[in-house]
Amino acid sequence: MFASRIKKQIEIGEGDEKGTVTIRKLSARSLDKAREARQIGAAALTSRLGSDLIKAFRETAQDQEKLAAPTGVEAHYSAYDRATVLTQGVEHWTFKESLKEGLEDLDEAAAELLFRAIVDLSDPPKTEVERVEKNG
Repeated sequence: MFASRIKKQIEIGEGDEKGTVTIRKLSARSLDKAREARQIGAAALTSRLGSDLIKAFRETAQDQEKLAAPTGVEAHYSAYDRATVLTQGVEHWTFKESLKEGLEDLDEAAAELLFRAIVDLSDPPKTEVERVEKNG
């Protein structure tokens, strides 16, 4: 019932950079904020690009499979803003850096590992069978 009571510890890093991170399950409100932040980011990008450039991107994307929209589990993760999820979901760690400084300095691998762990704890991706059963 209370998301903040559900926590998990994750070991990350190697050698001298190894540490323990305590993550917590995000509340429904925090998940909504992460979805909203993702949508706002996409809308801001769209408004900056302009319609002609967006049209060109769409035409290019149709020709390049790697630019296609994520599907399945990847689509689930792409619904959330990573910075919001990390800020809301990382509760404590054993590194000497403060959370604020450290979260801004994480490399891609560590940021993605923590992001996915928090999303998995908060809103686990549905399997294909679960999606079909839910959507009919």
